Amino acid sequence: MSREELRLWSDFGFSLLRVYGQLQRAERALAAQYQLGPSHVEALYLLYRLAPREGWIPLRQLYDFFPLTSPAVGRLFRHLAYWRYVELHRDKADRRRILVRLLPAAYQILHEIESLRARMLQHFFPPLSGGQLRQWVEQLETITFASACAGVEKSVEILPE
Repeated sequence: MSREELRLWSDFGFSLLRVYGQLQRAERALAAQYQLGPSHVEALYLLYRLAPREGWIPLRQLYDFFPLTSPAVGRLFRHLAYWRYVELHRDKADRRRILVRLLPAAYQILHEIESLRARMLQHFFPPLSGGQLRQWVEQLETITFASACAGVEKSVEILPE
């Protein structure tokens, strides 16, 4: 690799870090308006990616996505349930199993965060077409949080109301 190419890759990496930092600050500020932290937003986004609208998913299925212990993940979702962003439900067939689903307030926050991300990234990468964007997402697919969610088998349950 030539010296010029090394420098370009280095500049590209530094620029991505700067973009990420600005995204993170903006998302934290938005989440703070709802008294949520980054882990809460990550948990909501994960659940959004894994479960269909109004679908229940076993809480245990989410444990591996967090660098936290199982009890800590449980506390995280209990906090979200307290604030009415998710609903927790014990499985009637197996009382040890807890099911979780998003509530409407979570969809509102997730929509606001998606809009914020899109606006900011369009600002940083204005000439990026839809096809180019898809290509970038596919290229990064093996290492991103979103692809890890897509690769999980969807074990979703619909409970009677």
